[in-house]
Amino acid sequence: MTKTPSAALPLLLALCAACATPQIAVNPRADFSAVKRVAVLPFGGPKGVLAADLLTQSLIAAGADVVERQRLDSVMQEQSLSSSGSFDPATAKQLGRLLGVDALFVGTVAESTPASTYLVSSSNDPLVTSVTQVNGSNIHPDGSVAGLPSSQLFSTAASVSLVSRMVEVQTGSILWSASMSYEGLDIPSATKAITDSFVKSLTPIWPYIYRPR
Repeated sequence: MTKTPSAALPLLLALCAACATPQIAVNPRADFSAVKRVAVLPFGGPKGVLAADLLTQSLIAAGADVVERQRLDSVMQEQSLSSSGSFDPATAKQLGRLLGVDALFVGTVAESTPASTYLVSSSNDPLVTSVTQVNGSNIHPDGSVAGLPSSQLFSTAASVSLVSRMVEVQTGSILWSASMSYEGLDIPSATKAITDSFVKSLTPIWPYIYRPR
C-alpha cells in the first residue's frame, strides 16, 4: 500500500475543505429587491460574536449596507432585547424600525472545535502502555518525536459548523437559510470560509450585493 507523505496531507486537507458548499434554502415568495439594509445579530453558541463579525465583514466586502455593531448593541441594550437570535416577529419588527433595516441575519454556531495535536506513545511494558483515542474527521500524522521512542504526533483540523438565516423584519418570515461545516487551520479562517460561502450564495438572488464577473 502506498502511503501519502505527511507533508502533503495538510494540502489535501485544505483541498477537501475547499470543496465544501453550504446547504441553502430560499423562500420562493421572498422579495430580495426590498432588502436594502441589514443588521447582523450575534450568533448563538461558542464563538458567536466572531461568527457575526466575520459575516458582517463578508457582507460589507460584497457591497451590502450593514448596520454598525456599536449601533446595534446600543439599541438592543436600550430596548432590553435578547441577542440570542431566538426572538419573535414582533421583536424583529421593532429592531427593523429602530435600526432602519429591512432584514436581520441571525444564526448559531453549532460546532467550534480548535485544531489540536495529540501525542500517542507506546511501550513494551503492558502495565504502562497507554492508548489515546484520537477523534476527528481529518487526522494526519506529523511524524515521530525526537527523544521519545515509539511516539507519534497527530493533528486534527479546526472544525466549525454554522447555521444562519435572513429574516424579513416586517413579517418575521425567513427569506434565506444556510448551513455549512468547514475544517481549516484555525477557527477564524474556517468561520470566514463559511461566511464567504454564505454571501456568495446570496449573489444570484439579492440585487444589493455585487455579482462576481
